Amino acid sequence: MRRILGITLGMMMAIAVIWAFELVVQSLYPMPDSWQTASRGDVAAIMGDMPLGEKLIVVCGWFAGAFCGAWLALRICDWRAAGWVVPAVLIVAGIANLIALPHPLWMQVATFLAPMLGGVAASRFHRKPYRGEPLLG
Repeated sequence: MRRILGITLGMMMAIAVIWAFELVVQSLYPMPDSWQTASRGDVAAIMGDMPLGEKLIVVCGWFAGAFCGAWLALRICDWRAAGWVVPAVLIVAGIANLIALPHPLWMQVATFLAPMLGGVAASRFHRKPYRGEPLLG
């Protein structure tokens, strides 16, 4: 039960962190109004015209989301595999995003690398809580 809780809360944390990064991107670089009704070709042109800073913030969000979510899952359930379930789910979501929206090649690679590196960092940063230590203290 604790494993399921850890993975679920880790995924919720990862989604919240990625969402926060997306909010920063939207406040710094607002999307054009035609975004919602654009065809796939128009979306490709809009994605191509996005500034590099916007794309870098998005990729950093993927890393940070995977790191925070994997760390929380590890902290709650202290099960090594939980630190990889969260990044794996984020990679699957990233693949769905790649299918839906055209991305430059370097962002396609980052779709895989950023969550994996976040999971590696979380696994290295995590330490087993001592008996009696607060779970998130």
